[in-house]
Amino acid sequence: MLAIGLNLSSYRIYIAELLKSRENLIIRKMVKVEVPPDSIVNGEIYNPEVLAGNLKGIWKKYKIPDRKVFIGIANQKVIAKEIKIPVVNDEEISNSIQYQINDFIPIPRNNIIYDYYVIEKGENYSRIMLVGAMKSMINDVASSFKRAGLLAQAIDLNCFALYRTMNHIYNFEKNEESSQHVTFCVVNIGLEISIIEMIQDNNFKYPRFTSTSIRSFINEIYKEIKKDNEYCEQVISEFDCKFLIIKKNKSAKKEETKNSPDKSGGKMDKKTDKSNTGANIEKNKIAGVIKRIADLFIEEIKISIEHFLQENPKSKVGKIILTGEYIKNIDKYIEQEIEYKVELLNISDYFSLKHLKGNTGSSESLKYILDPLAIGMALRGLNQ
Repeated sequence: MLAIGLNLSSYRIYIAELLKSRENLIIRKMVKVEVPPDSIVNGEIYNPEVLAGNLKGIWKKYKIPDRKVFIGIANQKVIAKEIKIPVVNDEEISNSIQYQINDFIPIPRNNIIYDYYVIEKGENYSRIMLVGAMKSMINDVASSFKRAGLLAQAIDLNCFALYRTMNHIYNFEKNEESSQHVTFCVVNIGLEISIIEMIQDNNFKYPRFTSTSIRSFINEIYKEIKKDNEYCEQVISEFDCKFLIIKKNKSAKKEETKNSPDKSGGKMDKKTDKSNTGANIEKNKIAGVIKRIADLFIEEIKISIEHFLQENPKSKVGKIILTGEYIKNIDKYIEQEIEYKVELLNISDYFSLKHLKGNTGSSESLKYILDPLAIGMALRGLNQ
């Protein structure tokens, strides 16, 4: 059985071709390709015709065998939220949501597509995961794929795709930490849209889409050093966040030295600092920008965790699981700045990659193409 999953959250498209062979899941193909930036902006399709032409070319170039595709989206015009309503009967739940939809999701009734599933039923209440999106935006997605000769089997939110991949890897139903009611905070750093969500008792909660992303780093670096977009992207790909950790440690030591008694009697030699070159000035500027955006992202993670704990005061968060676009050692920097352990999601050990390894050059480079969102959409295709 074969399924094609696609992550459509930015102009960099990821496509996963996933094959189920007996009990094995094989990633036969993982495509990472960019379409013109003006065709998709922040997860929204701005030019369906241009996107359709590019999709045709991608299917042809990479010889993708199936035209049925499961599409994951993420942008600021889709909403996923957990609600609690005072009914338990399935028909009453459906009617309640239908009549109150605009109380829950602030999209005009004539331009909304929504869906939901029941998380939990109590004696006199139901907890519901409700999803809403603008009809016009969904129509643009369906139209683009139809023009490309592709069949959109499902259009889903990437927060669900992320959960599916997480569940495949961690098997929450049987996970020891999960059985002890330990909650995971899952963070996917996107190119233009990032996702923060909580997973508790085999359910995911409080999904949040944020525009703080790799694009935020690139845009702010551009403002600071006034070099072209490609250069700024290269800066991000080469930057090591250990520099921020080292710098913080050095600052602490300097402060300690400054406040300690001067045993030299004030006769310390003053040496000329020769490191203040143009290259070092730029490096420090870039480090300052990356630190500022990373700190903003960390603050958003903290807010999500705090909100969860306020709503679930008896719960505890075990760790943060980080995935998506990667800045080297950003996990170490986040862990330094936050009180939780940060773990990088390891996809490669849970799928057969025998078809990929010959095409990527090294197993190390697989880290940068194994997109959990495209894989999560393909998993939906296999389970449908």
